[in-house]
Amino acid sequence: MSLEAIDKQLKATEVSQRKKFLIKQLHNLDIYQTSDGRKLEDLSLYTLEWLHVEERNKAAKAYAEK
Repeated sequence: MSLEAIDKQLKATEVSQRKKFLIKQLHNLDIYQTSDGRKLEDLSLYTLEWLHVEERNKAAKAYAEK
């Protein structure tokens, strides 16, 4: 196996692990789908990252208002 192939495999593994982490974090916030009905598992890493940031900001604002 070439170093390039190993690098691609590692990147794919890292992306997969990050997506799993973000999905778990969103589930902890009781988010199971997007506002337009898409499942979290079907989203790209980029979309999951933004959704996670947005939901964390909402939770922080709600906490600050208490």
